[in-house]
Amino acid sequence: MKKSSLTEPGSGRRCTHCQVQKTPQWRAGPLGPKTLCNACGVRYKSGRLYPEYRPACSPTFSQEVHSNSHRKVLEMRRKKETGEVIEPGLASMISTC
Repeated sequence: MKKSSLTEPGSGRRCTHCQVQKTPQWRAGPLGPKTLCNACGVRYKSGRLYPEYRPACSPTFSQEVHSNSHRKVLEMRRKKETGEVIEPGLASMISTC
């Protein structure tokens, strides 16, 4: 019988950044090995894991404050720093899982 390559929900493990339970691979993060999901682990390793980043399938994803696009995250950070209002249309441009 072939073992599933995805970690199934209910296994008790959650990504420490985005809280997803299902991922193809668990990766090392700032809290140690196998603490980040695949998506967050790749971003962490490349130095692009920001608080605003969330995979769209994350249970903590909110279109008003999160994005799964690095460009949009940087735009959201710039607007927050300058006090600009984030455009409502921005949420519709975010891709989903």
